[in-house]
Amino acid sequence: MAKERPVISKGDHAYIALQVQNAMSRHAYYHAAGMNLEEVDHLWVSRTGPNAKTATFASPIWVMSGIETVRNAYGKENQANREKALKAIQKVVPDLKFEEANLGAGHEWAMHTNTTPIIEVAGDGKTAKGVWYSPGMGLMASVQGDDAPINSVFFWEKYAGDFILEDGKWKIWHLQMAYDFTPGLPKEMTDAFALINGELDAAEESGPMREAGERMASLPPGFLKPAYSYPIYSPARPGLIYPRLPEPYYTFSETFSYCNCDETSRPDNSATMGIVALKD
Repeated sequence: MAKERPVISKGDHAYIALQVQNAMSRHAYYHAAGMNLEEVDHLWVSRTGPNAKTATFASPIWVMSGIETVRNAYGKENQANREKALKAIQKVVPDLKFEEANLGAGHEWAMHTNTTPIIEVAGDGKTAKGVWYSPGMGLMASVQGDDAPINSVFFWEKYAGDFILEDGKWKIWHLQMAYDFTPGLPKEMTDAFALINGELDAAEESGPMREAGERMASLPPGFLKPAYSYPIYSPARPGLIYPRLPEPYYTFSETFSYCNCDETSRPDNSATMGIVALKD
């Protein structure tokens, strides 16, 4: 009788599945901020590690083979497009400076939610794989003279990925997308984003982008002004990760708070996480 192979415990299985889910969720936040290059350097397998040559990123029409290809095509090319978009939107919003903190302005905003996960962990605890349904949307400014009308797309797609333990951390190894349906959004959903002569058209008082607090003439007793007010989408908004993503910590006094009441309530990045620097 063949000897049974050792397998990880159920506790280890659950822990690894959570780490895989966290990695995929971080991918969604990075991608929404347009920070593809930062994503590759933080979440994918190492460029100098044993899995660099076998890393892939795939769609129905292409496969990026090797982490350097992924970094160049998905990361660096996107970074170059962010810089071009920032320069283009400056024609509409002249006050926007060409600096790292404003990267993402004028660029596509694409948010994919990762739902209905199925995650399987290898019995030896060295790899894992998962699939997610990933509905989302993309908004893209098209600078035309002193105007920036918004184009849109609604994603109905799926992600599937292989993850591998590398230097004690779970990393994206292979990732692929499968599209079901990608229609545009109805015009009435994007009209509120019109950017003309450097200013957003004022949304109607009852418009869907109005927050409850914005309709208040003054704050009622017991209310506080938030330490940071996350700006709604506009072509002039830079790439931001907010709220900040959770980080490992030992006790609450050593981490930040989600109260939005102190200096820790700020975006998680300065549009680059220090990975890229602009050259004007």
